Amino acid sequence: MKTRNKIFIGVGIVALLVVGFYVIFPFYLVGSPLPLYYIENEDVNNHEVVIEIFDSHNKSILKETHKLSPKESVEYPKPFLPKLTEEEYIFKITLDSEVTETYETEIYPWLMVAIHLYHKDPASGEVTPIDIWAAVV
Repeated sequence: MKTRNKIFIGVGIVALLVVGFYVIFPFYLVGSPLPLYYIENEDVNNHEVVIEIFDSHNKSILKETHKLSPKESVEYPKPFLPKLTEEEYIFKITLDSEVTETYETEIYPWLMVAIHLYHKDPASGEVTPIDIWAAVV
């Protein structure tokens, strides 16, 4: 009886170690996985947004078009095994083929580029067509 209990305890400990190493430990290393970018339309109108990402050699590595309804948001996931390295990337955001903003940042597993369309500043009340910032968790 004591041998069977020791076997169950040993198997339980090994199972916990395996789960901890392969499932939980990576989250402690790099944080929770975030999307590559997040877009939120804070306006009452529909908008078309083109996101183009360039590497440090000015080579386009991604170009996506999103059509957003009022108050709609979209997340674009990071690749599972990203070819992205920790270098500077330029995000070029074009809103309705008229307004263009750029944002330069490094890309990490715990960093996401947040893009807000027609964001109203709570303090000043000023509305910005494209508001871009990096969110870090």
